[in-house]
Amino acid sequence: MFGLILACFGSVFNVLTDVSRKKILDRQYDAAVIGFWCKIVALGFYLLALGIVIACGFGLQLPPIGASLKMSPALAFVLYLMLNALLEGTAIMLNYRALQVSPLSLCVPFMALTPVFLLPIGKFFLHEQISTGMIIGVALVVIGSLVINRQLVANGWLEPAKAILRETGSRYMLIVAFLLATTAALDKWFVTSGGDAAFGVRLSRAFTLSIGKCVMLMLFFGGLAWWRLRQREQSAEANPVTRRDQWLQAWRDVPKWILLAALFEAIVLVLQLTAVQFTVAAIVISIKRSGILLACVLGWFMFKERGITDRVIGSFVMIAGVAVFFLTKPNTQGATIIGFSGALGVAALALTGMSFALYLTRAWNKPVRLVALPAALTEGKA
Repeated sequence: MFGLILACFGSVFNVLTDVSRKKILDRQYDAAVIGFWCKIVALGFYLLALGIVIACGFGLQLPPIGASLKMSPALAFVLYLMLNALLEGTAIMLNYRALQVSPLSLCVPFMALTPVFLLPIGKFFLHEQISTGMIIGVALVVIGSLVINRQLVANGWLEPAKAILRETGSRYMLIVAFLLATTAALDKWFVTSGGDAAFGVRLSRAFTLSIGKCVMLMLFFGGLAWWRLRQREQSAEANPVTRRDQWLQAWRDVPKWILLAALFEAIVLVLQLTAVQFTVAAIVISIKRSGILLACVLGWFMFKERGITDRVIGSFVMIAGVAVFFLTKPNTQGATIIGFSGALGVAALALTGMSFALYLTRAWNKPVRLVALPAALTEGKA
């Protein structure tokens, strides 16, 4: 139960992280520069929290990884951080780019697909059990993702699915969901190596991994930002703004959002790494992604995004899928909160509610029709 509570708090802070990031990235700053500054500030928060943890009698601690490969835990830790920085750094860059080019309420719901990707990864890498009811949860998440683009049905039944790949932000978030599912499984393996441990030891491992990942990602984003800004200076279309100004401009414009994004990001990671030590990774990530509805509401309230009706309806269905996924995930003894029949009942209720909501809002969003340009116009453009 303690792990579930931590995951719930992590879900809320995760949405607040995305909101803070979008507040920054809407100004079209270089994503690598923003990633670098967020990691530096997050490292400051980690070190401050570490001081409190040490004062309570705990410290940094590495699990006994690397023994099977006959290498020291420290060397195995560095190699692990390098792999993690490559995967997670790529995911964060794509996440930043998605928030720059698409509405928050359209991007974040697709993160609900993370538990879908974590299903086979958890099965074959972490040896976690899969129930038949979890397949129903996966189906609901997929249906919800299609409902988000419901108005495109007027152009053909396959248009909603095509729109997911056609919309740049949605396409990026699909890749992000897969990469973060992979890193979540790797993090679970890392912090649980060596078997069961006391809460203090688990918290120490979570802080150790959080600080290590933060430092490695800081180097990743710093190197990437330096290379990108240097390339721009050398290009024919060089930005008249100096490289120093490009590094510091965000601090002059949106300092409070950088601080908030880094703080929320740091809190989410520690909560997640601690939670996965008390329950299976798929459940923690499922709860973490249940905040997608809050993201839609904040997108409407803070960014004035409109036409979010279908996104809210689709998000409800995706949350129902995440809930089924969670409720039918077997524990270590193989027991589930609800069985296959219960999963069918939740799915039926969710789909009935979805159908009713779609019917009531059928005239709210006008269908988007794909109109072919006259041949004369297309020839002229060519």
